[in-house]
Amino acid sequence: MKVTERALIDICRRINNEQLKNWDSGLKVERRAEEYVVLRLYRKPLQGRPGSHELFRGSSREVKAYIDGFTNAAELANNGAFCGK
Repeated sequence: MKVTERALIDICRRINNEQLKNWDSGLKVERRAEEYVVLRLYRKPLQGRPGSHELFRGSSREVKAYIDGFTNAAELANNGAFCGK
């Protein structure tokens, strides 16, 4: 299955509104030349901290796999926080 830029953007929008809703940052995908870049965007940048941080570079399939793994880790972190662990 081909992974399109639109699909990656939609995946980021979904994770930002669900798993990362209560986090201080979200994910964004940008296309740069022949590869894609996953950025962590801070919702309220602090003085002295950049507004974004590059997390991963790769093909559309590699980026989708990275985002899927990030989503799973975020879900585990959220569940752990709610369970008081």
